[in-house]
Amino acid sequence: SHLAKHKPPLEVNDLFEDIKDGVKLLALLEVLSGQRLPREQGRQLKRIHWVSNIGTALKFLEGRKSVYRGSPIKLVNIHATDIADGRPSIVLGLIWTIILYFQIEELTSNLPALQALSNSNSSVDSITSSGAGSPPMKRKVVNKFKGNAKKALLQWVQCTAAKNFGIEVKDFGPSWRDGVAFQSVVHAIRPDLVDMEVVRRRSNRENLEEAFSLAENELGIPRLLDPEDVDVDKPDEKSIMTYVAQFLKHYPNPHHSETDGQQDEREERKMLRELKVFLDQLERDVLRAQGTEGSLADKYQAFKNFRVQYEMKKKQTDPLLQPVQKDGKLSVDQALVKQAWDRVSTRLLDWHIHLDKSLPGPLGVIGAWLHRAEMALREDIPIQHAHEETANVLHRKLEQHKEVLKSLESHRQTFQQIHRDRSVNGVPVPPEQLQDMAERFNFVSTSSHAHLIKLEFWEMKYRLMAFLMLAESKLKSWIIKYGRRDSVELLLQSYLTFVEGHRFFEQYETIFTGLKQAAEVYVKSDSSIDEAEGVSKFLSDTTAQWKNLALEVRSVRSMLEEVIANWEKYSSTVAALQAWLEDAEQMLSQSENAKRDFFRNLSHWIQQHMDMNDAGNFLIETCDDTVSRDLKQQLLLLNGRWRELFVKVKHYARADEVDKLRQDYQDGINTLKMFMDATNEKMTAPIQVSFLNCRAFVQDVEEIKHKLPAMEAACKAASRTAQLLTKDTPQEEVSQMMAVMASIKEQLSNVERCLPLLRESQSLLPPLEEMEKNITGFYQALEKASHITSTTDSEGPVDFKQKCQELATFTHSCKKCLTVIEKDHQTIQKIMHSSKTLEHMDMGLLQKRVADLQTSSQSTEWRKHVEANSSLMKRFDESRIELEKVLKMAQNFLTERGNPEELLKKHTEFFGQLDQRVLNTFLKACDELTDILPEQEQQSLQETVRKLHKHWKDIQTDAPFHLLHLKVEVERSKLMLSLQECQAELTRENRHLASMGSERLIKEHRAFFREKGPQSICEKRLQLMEELCQKLPEGDLAHQTLEMARKDFAEVREEIENTHQKLMQHQDKWKEYNKRYAELSCWLISKESQLRMLRNRANDPNKYGTVKATITVKLQEGNLGWLKSRMAVLIEICADSDAQRQGSALSKLSTDFKGLLASLLEAEKMVLAVGDCVQFREEVQTTLEDLLQGQKEAQAEVTKILDCSTAREAQQMLLVHQQLLKRLKLKRKDVQHLFTRGQQLQAEEGLGETLQQDLQSLENTLSKMEQNMDSQEQSLEFVNKARSTMERDLNFSSPESLAVELDQARVLLKQCEAKALHMNTLLKRSAEIQLGPKNKTLLLQQARSLSEQVDKVESGLKKE
Repeated sequence: SHLAKHKPPLEVNDLFEDIKDGVKLLALLEVLSGQRLPREQGRQLKRIHWVSNIGTALKFLEGRKSVYRGSPIKLVNIHATDIADGRPSIVLGLIWTIILYFQIEELTSNLPALQALSNSNSSVDSITSSGAGSPPMKRKVVNKFKGNAKKALLQWVQCTAAKNFGIEVKDFGPSWRDGVAFQSVVHAIRPDLVDMEVVRRRSNRENLEEAFSLAENELGIPRLLDPEDVDVDKPDEKSIMTYVAQFLKHYPNPHHSETDGQQDEREERKMLRELKVFLDQLERDVLRAQGTEGSLADKYQAFKNFRVQYEMKKKQTDPLLQPVQKDGKLSVDQALVKQAWDRVSTRLLDWHIHLDKSLPGPLGVIGAWLHRAEMALREDIPIQHAHEETANVLHRKLEQHKEVLKSLESHRQTFQQIHRDRSVNGVPVPPEQLQDMAERFNFVSTSSHAHLIKLEFWEMKYRLMAFLMLAESKLKSWIIKYGRRDSVELLLQSYLTFVEGHRFFEQYETIFTGLKQAAEVYVKSDSSIDEAEGVSKFLSDTTAQWKNLALEVRSVRSMLEEVIANWEKYSSTVAALQAWLEDAEQMLSQSENAKRDFFRNLSHWIQQHMDMNDAGNFLIETCDDTVSRDLKQQLLLLNGRWRELFVKVKHYARADEVDKLRQDYQDGINTLKMFMDATNEKMTAPIQVSFLNCRAFVQDVEEIKHKLPAMEAACKAASRTAQLLTKDTPQEEVSQMMAVMASIKEQLSNVERCLPLLRESQSLLPPLEEMEKNITGFYQALEKASHITSTTDSEGPVDFKQKCQELATFTHSCKKCLTVIEKDHQTIQKIMHSSKTLEHMDMGLLQKRVADLQTSSQSTEWRKHVEANSSLMKRFDESRIELEKVLKMAQNFLTERGNPEELLKKHTEFFGQLDQRVLNTFLKACDELTDILPEQEQQSLQETVRKLHKHWKDIQTDAPFHLLHLKVEVERSKLMLSLQECQAELTRENRHLASMGSERLIKEHRAFFREKGPQSICEKRLQLMEELCQKLPEGDLAHQTLEMARKDFAEVREEIENTHQKLMQHQDKWKEYNKRYAELSCWLISKESQLRMLRNRANDPNKYGTVKATITVKLQEGNLGWLKSRMAVLIEICADSDAQRQGSALSKLSTDFKGLLASLLEAEKMVLAVGDCVQFREEVQTTLEDLLQGQKEAQAEVTKILDCSTAREAQQMLLVHQQLLKRLKLKRKDVQHLFTRGQQLQAEEGLGETLQQDLQSLENTLSKMEQNMDSQEQSLEFVNKARSTMERDLNFSSPESLAVELDQARVLLKQCEAKALHMNTLLKRSAEIQLGPKNKTLLLQQARSLSEQVDKVESGLKKE
């Protein structure tokens, strides 16, 4: 609705997309604010322009102030790049911010007073007077809705609608779910529209629907919500706030009137004036009390009374000084009262400082220092306009505060002693003042460290903010409308200098790392959860801001390089195109062939023309108006010349293209014709049906099928080429091309129709292949069977059995093959009869082969007497084969080599399952066969049985020893693996000794070779191998294996010991220890040398600071403790000789350190004796500086008085000068007190020569000041008298008063004579008066004039 008011009206269809370029966002802000905002516009806005528009909008928002806080609007984690990316959460957050500040805040800021709404008057409690001359005051305050917009809107609902009906509205969420709150708001505006009794009986959805409808139809409030949006567990607060705020436009304000406001304003001014009178009186009372004589305790008590009175009054009247204007400024009355408060506060602070400085001895110095420390701790952080200036100010403050707090420890010790004694060198101290100082000292002590940490964090924080601000300003200077190429190159050079030359990204990492470290320390020192959350939020916000900023900074380079590249492309193409256009325009008058040759590469210049326009349009969009205007004009001229030329020569652009098209067409036609000829030949040639012939045919058809899509594509390409050639080809040739293309398309369609031939041909291949295999098998079996039957009878059982079996097998094979052949032949015949595409295939050869097979099968005869005994032979053979198989497998197992562990498992399982029944079955079959064999053949059979039986027994004997061998090998393998682990660990330790250090490796060595480590496991495996070898014969190879394992284990164990000793003796573990030992030794030697040199300086106050800094240096007990603890660790991991040698050295160092501590304590006692003199010297120098400054101010005031033009002005300034002199005289007591303390210190400890000179200088300055003060007073009195006499009127009024004047003249004559004498004296003295050059001349002239007037009057009087 707001964008509809824009000119021209705008509309948003997709919020996240339409807001990306920033144009509609700026338009919305213009409508809401009524201001005109700059923007980037154009048809082809780049992302860089989007970011610029959005940045303008965000900067405008940040420049506006919140109505409630008075501070600028904060945009948290909302960056231009996020909006340009269309991130939904960020876009919605921005829209909510605009709604909150431009709609809800503006509506709620004008809400009427709560008291007016509730018909009740409120006032601040009467402010009681706490001192004389302060009248009681009351203030009637009209409290506005306070807090933020959300609280104000909620309070308005509670006071206007909910309160009248007992409805509890706590929030903008669940409280609105039932719709009663909406109804009550409508009722508050229009009571006639809503019956609240009926509302309470309805459902949630009914109430919500009716409330939204009434608001829309009766009040004109847009329906922003639906019932289903609100009737949920957690309604959206922001949506409800936005909707409820619309009702504020229609709510009447009958209670508040302008008269009430004026009355309140008059009462407030009256109270402010009364408060001003009270503060002026309080200031006078403080001055009077400050000048009153009395003891220090009485003065401090009076100060505390005034201080309490001041604090109570300030607390009670603070509400009166709250800004009431929208701009946050104070009214005139408020400003005057604030100035009065500041004066009183300054008076009290000066008085407090004076009282603390007046304390005796070092306590006065501590008091002055305490005020400086308190001011440092309580000083506000001066936030400057520039973050860099703020960071520099913070750095200076940090250094100043460190300097002030440097004396904390020394002052603490002194103060603690004074606090215990309750006196300074026997002089008592007011106990109340001393106790207050103790509390203040405690505050400074506990707050100083945290204060310094806070300043360090703030300094780093503003350093980072300044860095980010600089980066953003640089980014804005780069994201602009660009100029010519040289300016863009300069801009790129500036970018590279800033980013790479100043190490931009590394600089951020350095600052941010420092900030994180400072933040961690700051959060630890401040236990406030809110502060920790604030710091964390600042770091996260800064990180997010940097992430987007860094992305934009990196993208600037690519943008600048793209602009430069387009300038280069544009310049080159424009120059080339201009030259070509001139040549082309001249070529138009040449012959046709010349023009054809010249314009043959016209397509290249067409591309150049397109490149020129692309680059030019890009530059027009990205460059400033002046450059864009020049580019547009240049492009307009060039494009005009191009169009005129192109219309005349565009047909030449197709010359090369037509030739190429003709060649492409001819190549395509030739390819298609070759394909069609080869296809027709392959698909129509006659074929004899066989597996090889059919397979070759199928392969040819498949090749044709695979080529067909390419041929169809080639046909289409040739057809398109022919169509393109029609414009540039004679009609007769075009007709011929079309006829050729039609013929080829028809042939291709015929080929496609014949493709089912492939499927039918492929269906023939499986039966043909199977048939060929079975024919071959049939003839092979038949040939072998014939060979068996043609030989003589067998002479042995083996031959007899084998022939029987082979004959049976071959017979069965022949029958099986013949059956399959006949079945496949029938299948092939069926396919051939049912197919219409296989007519060119001949079945004659295949049928003849099948007939020959059947004939061969019927002519075969077999011997029947062999089959009689085949079953016995078969049984014997099967049992023998089974037994031989088992024996062979067992023998293979006995000789098998491989992984011992796997072999042991497999062999144990095999030999455990070895079955005697296999042997028994074989023996039984042998007995049965023996009965049918001749006697001469039985002997060979028995020999075979004996060999197999013996082999069986040998296997059973060797198996147990074989398994023991395998177990020994298994243990040996495991032992070798463990030894390899040990060896690998030792190798690793030796390799990493230089990098990891011996200390760590010793720990790892001991951990690895612990009691249950690999070494212990090796010993156990070696023991197990010994036990296994005891079960084997002594000459067995396993004993050699055992000896080799023992030898390997002994070598590894020896290497383990050697490596451990090497690690123990390695000296790298002593490196850090020796370094710290050397540092501590050097430190001890240097400190002992310094102490010897400073013993002669300890009594010199001028060297006090050097001596104190030396003896108070931080002792290195920590280093000594570290050395001792480190020694305890190293003793466990080093050689005994090293431990003994280093231990004795450390003992000697510890003894020397204790001796140094004793010497330092002795030197500290000497320094304390000089400390009092040094502090006294500081007080003398401070007092001397104060007196000199006061004297300069008094001299300046005298000069001003002497330069005054009138006596009245001089008298007024004289009064001020007298007050200044009075304050200077008061300091004489302080000086006398210093003299007394100096004499006391001289008697007790003796003063240095420099300190005595300072005291003498102070005394001389005081006497000179008194002389100057007396001389100035006499001069000023004389000036006043002279001016009064000079300005006296000597005129007569009228003749009637002459008689009276004559009487007076006689009196005046005598006075004038005296005055004349006095004038002469004044003239002589005037030369001696110390006046300014101007007033000196003026005074001489006035004195002479006065003398002349007096002479004239005197002579006139004498005549009369």
